[in-house]
Amino acid sequence: MVARIQELERDYPSLIEVYTTQSQFGLTAAGTCFIGGQIRDCDNYVVRITNEKKLTKDTPEVFISGALHGDERVGPTAVTEFAVLLIEMYVRGDAWARVLVDTRSTTIMPVPNALGYSQRRREENGKDPNRDFAWDQNPHACMTTIAGQSINEVWRRHIFQLSLTFHGGTHLISYPWGDFLHCCKRDEYTAPDMTGMEILTEHLQKYVGQFSGGERMYRIGALNDIIYRVHGGMEDWAYGASWDHQGNVQCTGGESVGYDKSRTVYNNATHRAVNLLVETASAKTPSESTLGTNKDVIMRGGGQMPGGGHIPRNIRLCWMMVDAVQPWVRITNVDTFPTTVSEGVSVTVTWDVGGAFQVDSGKVECLGEGETEDAHELCDSEHITRHKLWGTSAPVGTAHRSLSTDFHLLDGAAARSGGRIRVRVSVMVDQEWGAAQRPEHKKGKPQSHLVRARTDETWHFENRFDGYHEVVQGRLWWHSQEVEITAQASTLPRRRK
Repeated sequence: MVARIQELERDYPSLIEVYTTQSQFGLTAAGTCFIGGQIRDCDNYVVRITNEKKLTKDTPEVFISGALHGDERVGPTAVTEFAVLLIEMYVRGDAWARVLVDTRSTTIMPVPNALGYSQRRREENGKDPNRDFAWDQNPHACMTTIAGQSINEVWRRHIFQLSLTFHGGTHLISYPWGDFLHCCKRDEYTAPDMTGMEILTEHLQKYVGQFSGGERMYRIGALNDIIYRVHGGMEDWAYGASWDHQGNVQCTGGESVGYDKSRTVYNNATHRAVNLLVETASAKTPSESTLGTNKDVIMRGGGQMPGGGHIPRNIRLCWMMVDAVQPWVRITNVDTFPTTVSEGVSVTVTWDVGGAFQVDSGKVECLGEGETEDAHELCDSEHITRHKLWGTSAPVGTAHRSLSTDFHLLDGAAARSGGRIRVRVSVMVDQEWGAAQRPEHKKGKPQSHLVRARTDETWHFENRFDGYHEVVQGRLWWHSQEVEITAQASTLPRRRK
């Protein structure tokens, strides 16, 4: 596993970075592991996938954890194979993989509990890493594991909007709340981002598809509803620690090894992630015959075995999570797009849209020289409204949709624009996630970056820490790349009013 990701880094250093929390943050190792025929320190590896040449401070970020519990074996293999597949498809020029690498930053910890994984034990030195976070926990009982400290250090430096943590022992995808502070009636554990979390997990369930063995579709729901509540869980910590301060604690459990409680004091930006817990299978170590192969790995639904095996299903889950972190739209008929367009002549634009689940408004916009907004009404466009991007009628193999929209230049557009016009597609998506009338409105406005970044243009948070500077800025409209055309005045006689 380590050798594979290090080989990827050697081959594609501008796309993948590999480091350990020991080398980067000065943490100790939890113990020793038998790796590559040698006894070595059990270092905690971190993998970051992004196109470094296109990385900006507002590139959206996703976090994926393979195994907080060392005896739950599907997650580490699935996340490692996901990293390999994503890089391989990117290098081959796959358009979807290009979106996921060029416009996102994905941080993966294949095995946060490195010692437990090596020993095939749930705990790290007898302590449960998923009871070790600074949330709804006794201060002396958190940050006691290197796994917990490692994840904590990574999160202090980033703003993750989406997060995924793999487990094993049952078969579900769940979301906050899952603690003792928000229980035990549904109204009490309903989170203010419930609508967005429900819609996200419903689509993940569909995209991942059925498992053709004894277990079928993933069950979905809130942690307190379909699994159980815990103290010190990563899921609620990652979601609430920057804003729901009733759960915050300053952990003293790591002070004996020099891990100060000040490291569990967070700003208002870092812990607002929609963090999903995935229980991959009833068996913590499923039989090899149920793992699947590399056939049709990212095909929506996965079909029957081998596409329905445990590993490809959860590769799809990682793929979809990275896609969903931010809306995107791309004009696809660039190569056949006319270079000269006469006023009044209809032109069809075909475009893909993803990272979202409903287009509330979509249109073609025409911009004159120096314009950033469609201020001069240079063209008239067909509008798309409340269009579900995919569901039972969506093409197999996709989690995005290809749409088409017609537009035509208005009379006088050539003169008003100076003859040069930039054409783009603009979409507004998923507005029901933040709607005032959503079922959980009594809980107040949504608090996650995932929801507010696409429903509230005033949403703005920054994290400056240890040389990192990251920003989340809300937007309502998402724009494609621009295609430049030459506008030509109409030669037809104008109609009289």
